[in-house]
Amino acid sequence: MCESYARSLLRVSVAQICQALGWDAVQLTACDQLSDVLHRYIQQLAKVCHRYSELYGRTDPVLDDVSQAFRLLGVSLSELEDYVHNLEPVAFAQQTPLFPVSKNNVLQFPQPGARDAEERKEYIPDHMPPLVSLEDGQFI
Repeated sequence: MCESYARSLLRVSVAQICQALGWDAVQLTACDQLSDVLHRYIQQLAKVCHRYSELYGRTDPVLDDVSQAFRLLGVSLSELEDYVHNLEPVAFAQQTPLFPVSKNNVLQFPQPGARDAEERKEYIPDHMPPLVSLEDGQFI
């Protein structure tokens, strides 16, 4: 699910980039191919950034690692900066929901102020869920 969600967002982004460059239309197969190319390029950029950060003894990449990765992949930062400044910004076509979607909690952790707080045995740590009796469904 995560992969298909990211892939669909990437497809919309590629279509908007094409529109910003002046294209009137793009076929679905061409858009999918461009999305695959962009996906692989972003993965390669992330791997190179990670390698540079490991080379310098860090666990998280910094901007210097990104600039060295761009240099290794043949991207000129001055040309990229010029491109960004000369292109009209386009807002994303759709409202993107937060990801991952929050789910209902079914772990039976006690809510603050619940009656379980009074009935919890002293030997049961607070971070553990309440124990429920199988016979009558009451908290133990």
